[in-house]
Order: sequence, then C-alpha cells, then structure tokens
Amino acid sequence: MPDVKYPHADHRKRMRAAFLKTDIDSVPDRSMLEMLLFYAVPRKDTAPIADRLMEKYGSVKNVLDAPYEELKNIEGMGESSALMMSILSALGRRLSAGGEARPVKGNEETVDAIEKKLRNAPNEIFTVICCDAFGRVIAFREVGEGSPSEVAVDKRKILETAFEFDADSVILVHNHPGGDAAPSKADITLTREAAALLAQTGIKLTDHIIVGKDSRLSLASTANFSSLFD
Repeated sequence: MPDVKYPHADHRKRMRAAFLKTDIDSVPDRSMLEMLLFYAVPRKDTAPIADRLMEKYGSVKNVLDAPYEELKNIEGMGESSALMMSILSALGRRLSAGGEARPVKGNEETVDAIEKKLRNAPNEIFTVICCDAFGRVIAFREVGEGSPSEVAVDKRKILETAFEFDADSVILVHNHPGGDAAPSKADITLTREAAALLAQTGIKLTDHIIVGKDSRLSLASTANFSSLFD
C-alpha cells in the first residue's frame, strides 16, 4: 500500500526550504510560530494556530512569555505545544544569562524584603518565590492570606505560579504572626505535598521559610526537615 501524504506536507517542505535560504532576522513572527509548531503538531495545518497566537499576543516574544496554562487552552495548541513554548522561553533565558550555572545562597535580599513585610502582618500570608536554573529570583507572588493562626493554600496555586514564570525551582515563605517560627504539622504536610507536586513537572522545591515574630526558620537548612526537599 503506497504511503499517503498528508495535505500539508508540501507546504511544510517549502517553508523549511525558504527558511534555510533566508536571513533568520527577516522571517516574520507569524511564520516563525507556524514553523515552530511543526514540531509539536506533526500532521495538522499550524497556520491557523499561529494566526490565533499572533492575534492574542502580537509577537513571538510575547507568546514565549505567556503562561503555560493560558497557552494550552488556545484552540489547536494543547499541552505539547504549550510545553514546547515554555521550554523555548526557559532556554532563551538561560542562553542570555551565559556563564556557568552557579547557586545563589537563598536570594537573601528577596527573602529579607518578604520577611520585613510579613514580620508585622496581622494574618498569615503565603508567598511563592520563583527562581531560574541558576537559583536566581525571577518573581514572587502572594498566593494566600488567612487568619492570625492559619492560611489555606491551594497547592495548584503554587504550581500555576511556577508555570506562569517558567520557574526551575521554587521557595515557599509564610509567617506565624505573634508566634515562633517552628513549623506546624500542616506546614510539614504542605511542604511534602508541594514538593511532590512540583517534582512531577521537573520543578524543585528548594526551601520553605517560616517567619516568626522574632526569628526565621529555613526548613531545608534544618536537619529534621531537610529530607522533605530530597
């Protein structure tokens, strides 16, 4: 039985040939997106998907900067295409950073700034810090505020925040207003479950910092809790 060529095979072949003969900087964003999608959508016309992306975001850069959860819900995209865009975005940041990967010890300035705010907060506030492949802070966001004695955090919010900023690793921070920084059973359970959920997507939970009234505790640096991050 002869091979059946799918309808867009010749179009893709022509686009690849034209691309190889063209200065890459002169390729329009819309065409670039259409070609990128060849590799995530193997047997389908990707032109309409590229059109939708350009209509919504206006440029390749904006598409690559868009949140994974948002991209995957665009008609024709799906998880594979959205993941590819997220990977390309993370790769671009790594290449632009240059140099050898090097750990950053706690991103102290960011943690200090968050601690300063939480120290005098009347209620428990939960913050997610997103870091890149070098351990440097990309962004941080408050994902929950509760009462003076507890805060309910949806673990999906932690994951969604990590996806939104294409984080390679995450640090969690929350406070105990008026109390010490010792973790509760709920804090330990949340840390364990968040680490497992993030690990499923290749994101590492590197620490959970608790800010008390007069102290700060890093669970990752505490012998009794460091195994939560293995």
